[in-house]
Amino acid sequence: MENIESPLFDKGGIILADGLLLSTDGASKLYLIEPDPAAFKPIATAELLKGETGDQRFPTQNWAALALANGKLLIRDQSRLRCVKVAK
Repeated sequence: MENIESPLFDKGGIILADGLLLSTDGASKLYLIEPDPAAFKPIATAELLKGETGDQRFPTQNWAALALANGKLLIRDQSRLRCVKVAK
């Protein structure tokens, strides 16, 4: 896992599942976070939407709500919808 600093979560989606948070940074990353009011405690992160918009001057924006069903997470930006398995 990469070293994760506190990202800005001002526009990304967030959902609680099995006591953990799945959240996007509103740009390209998905985070798995242990909820703790005392500190930011990331468990893992994945780049899901980076570099596929065709024009790198305009980064992706994934501000939509997340949806989770049967261990599969739906995440989208302005031009793509992805289904990602997040369960064991």
